[in-house]
Amino acid sequence: MITLQTLPVLILWAVVAIRLIGLRFGWKPGILPACALVALAASLNIDQVYLFLDGLLGEVNALNLIVHLLMGAGLTELSRLLLQATSQPRGHVKALLGLGLVLAVIQTTLLLVSETSGSATNFTDTFGHIPTVAAYQASFFGWIGLVLLYTGVQILRRDKTGESRSFGRGLSIVAIGCLSGVTGVAMKMLLIGIAAADLDAAFGLYLTYRIFVAIAVLCFAAGFILPSYERIRSAFAARGRREEALDTLRPVVARLVGTVEGIHSLDATHIDLKTKASRKQLYRWLIFIGDVRVLNPDLLTEDEIAAVEKIGTEIDSINGSVDSAPAGV
Repeated sequence: MITLQTLPVLILWAVVAIRLIGLRFGWKPGILPACALVALAASLNIDQVYLFLDGLLGEVNALNLIVHLLMGAGLTELSRLLLQATSQPRGHVKALLGLGLVLAVIQTTLLLVSETSGSATNFTDTFGHIPTVAAYQASFFGWIGLVLLYTGVQILRRDKTGESRSFGRGLSIVAIGCLSGVTGVAMKMLLIGIAAADLDAAFGLYLTYRIFVAIAVLCFAAGFILPSYERIRSAFAARGRREEALDTLRPVVARLVGTVEGIHSLDATHIDLKTKASRKQLYRWLIFIGDVRVLNPDLLTEDEIAAVEKIGTEIDSINGSVDSAPAGV
């Protein structure tokens, strides 16, 4: 069971790490904060971690509420971003967010009025017979199930026009993860009902719940990593193309910098002949060469002109896309 807890956590942090790497390539934060919240919540819910930290909080299972709030906030934000990426009506997204805030208040109230002394890693089995705790658990998992179901269905119904292959496949995998999560939630709701009736649940049911949750996390991770990997691969490929273009232009720029026209060029002071495979440097070199050609078109040979013009026409392909994912993702 420990493996079913720790493996999804490690996978979630791997997604966070990949997104952090992506920031170096100019990606927007996108799903990074939401993934970090979910990963943090899952980390706090590992049995040994939970018992230690909840002990510091007085052994009243306050950490359970913290986990619920972090997980709920993270999944809701992920849902918002995914729905935004699939062009869902803003009203639907706002309704989900509003309902999430209301349920967060309800969650807090229900736990505060419940007697939950003594840290319990299996909160449902230990305190599920208490009506307020049953309502507390049911409201949280019901909310998560609703978010996952709506998000998964809307992803499957999305308009796929214009999306890249890797992004489309990633979204489809995420949708499968959502539906697996919904199945896991259904198992959990059954466990909550059994605990509320003060009965003992079969271990197989609890194991099934954990397995579906693990599958959901694996699908989320794979769905987010697939397009992220493709974007990182494309970024490295673009860097290689920029280095090749800069190597082609370097001898031309080095020669022109020493000419009278080069000295009088507006961009002469910004020219750096050191190797920097950056978009800014490539643009500056092209602008510098263009300025010099305006001042004296005869300074470049026909081969140099052809090479410069070829790079200029292919500049978008050479540089690659800074952030090819839909807004926010």
